[in-house]
This record gives sequence, C-alpha cells and structure tokens, in this order.
Amino acid sequence: MYHQIQRSRDEIEMDLIQVGSEPVGVRCPYCQEDVMSRVEYKVTMCTHVIALILGILLWWMGGCLIPYFLKRWKDVEHYCSNCGKFLGVHWRCAKRRKHIFRV
Repeated sequence: MYHQIQRSRDEIEMDLIQVGSEPVGVRCPYCQEDVMSRVEYKVTMCTHVIALILGILLWWMGGCLIPYFLKRWKDVEHYCSNCGKFLGVHWRCAKRRKHIFRV
C-alpha cells in the first residue's frame, strides 16, 4: 500500500496511496502486523473556515455549528489498532499526499 520514496538515517518518506476517510486494512510499518486502521477525526483550519462561512450565511439557525458535528469537514488521522502508532492522514481541504514516518 505504501511506496518508499526516500530514506535517511531516522525517517522514511512515503506516499499515502489508499488512506481515505474510513478505516483501511494496512500493514503497520512499526509493528509489521496486518491491521485495520483506527481513525480519529480532527478539527482543522478548514473546519473553522467552513464554520465562518456557514455562520455568515445561516446565522439565524446557528449554521456555524454544523461543521463541528459532521465528519465531512474534519481531517482523518489513521493509527495502528495494534501498537497505536500514527500511520497517515486524509486531509479534507489540502492536496498534500505525503507523510514522514519516524522510525
């Protein structure tokens, strides 16, 4: 699932090619186990910007709160369900596709 791009003494840079908004099956680069990733949804600057826009447009019904209750406007961080190490992230608003694994 991961393609190694560059290797230095203490880090490996890899392309994340199949990490999305839902848990995925992956081989953990830390514990070498085949696991289903555990996901956590994180509020980011994108969430706040959407809340500001909706707050202006839908102020009369509390539209600014909508992005904080929906998973759609949050980044998705993937963790190994076995060892708990960070595996990767699915960014909602940015087109970043790389993550550096610390070993």
